[in-house]
Amino acid sequence: MSIITDNIWGRMSWTAKNICALRKTAKMTQTQLANWLGVTQVHVAHLESGFRSPGPQTMRLLHVLGERVKTDKSLAIPTKRKRGKI
Repeated sequence: MSIITDNIWGRMSWTAKNICALRKTAKMTQTQLANWLGVTQVHVAHLESGFRSPGPQTMRLLHVLGERVKTDKSLAIPTKRKRGKI
């Protein structure tokens, strides 16, 4: 089974492993995910290594991306977000 059918992105805890799996399932690079989240690539690398935990805004955006992946909505690379904007 795929990770999408095994998990419901919005109800899972955002561990380093889950963030990395979501990014790879969405076919995004760390830089692309960073741009979408409004953070740096280094921050995404820290999230995926477990060095940092996602804050509330990042978790909310990961949930949105997870829902897009789960429902297979437009998985084209999202446009760049401005930092601090939701």
